[in-house]
Amino acid sequence: MIRNYADIRKAARSVSGARVAIPMGHDPASMQALCEISDLGLASGVIVAPAEAVKESLDSLGRELPADLEVVDEGDAAAAAEKAVRLISSGEATVLMKGMLKTSLFQKAILDKEFGLRTGRVLSHVAVLRSPSQKRLVAVSDGGMNIRPDEEELVQIAENAAAVIKALGAEEALVAMLAAIEVENEKMPETLVAARIASRTIPGMKVQGPLAVDVAVDPEAAEVKGVKGPVAGRANVMITPDIACGNIFVKGLMYMADAEVGGLIAGAAAPIVMLSRSDKPAAKINSLALGVVVGGESSDV
Repeated sequence: MIRNYADIRKAARSVSGARVAIPMGHDPASMQALCEISDLGLASGVIVAPAEAVKESLDSLGRELPADLEVVDEGDAAAAAEKAVRLISSGEATVLMKGMLKTSLFQKAILDKEFGLRTGRVLSHVAVLRSPSQKRLVAVSDGGMNIRPDEEELVQIAENAAAVIKALGAEEALVAMLAAIEVENEKMPETLVAARIASRTIPGMKVQGPLAVDVAVDPEAAEVKGVKGPVAGRANVMITPDIACGNIFVKGLMYMADAEVGGLIAGAAAPIVMLSRSDKPAAKINSLALGVVVGGESSDV
């Protein structure tokens, strides 16, 4: 049973053929992350970027290029994005990571109809967290991709997050549709949407909502408030109503509660890691290890 990021890193080492493809990954931060995943035995990699810039970054880090990292010399960002995505779609790499290029160019390659990673599903960001007070991993979505998802998009966001948590060994996805309260209120539209989604039968998961965070994850809080159900107090997936809630929630846990965290974009034909420049080194390695494990479990996450 995978309960924390030490377990995720251990699981990543057992994934055969894990390989990260990164377009324009020549900056020192990207090179540092790739060198570390190589050192830790988590994955090999291919950097599609200017070879001279890769060398300069390695020199600044005092590193040699690890034997399991390959460089494809490419100075054009759009061409680099296409080459990296083609490596994924051809099966030559298993995890896509964003380097120093515009998000629009990166996404254009991902969504290309000829060689891209489309599946027909909504793409959504899934953060996987373990806070010091919890003894389990919890997936939170979507704090990074969809600004104000509608009801149907929220269902797909929940399905993506459920697939991630099950790839990490959860027997079932227990999905809480988050709100500030546990009852429907017309002045809080998210409660109405959560209730409608919870009333559906969605294969592969149990869904309950609206639920506040305390009731979603803490059995005692659920008991005190008299909230019963298949998810109350036991949620391992939490779906926020919009990107603001998701982003604030996850970053609050990261920076104020010292939660272990990693994240990826789900819904494509392979895991996609998009790191922030402000991400701590541990979060970068966690995200790459998470992508390796999820990519090793399924080619449709």
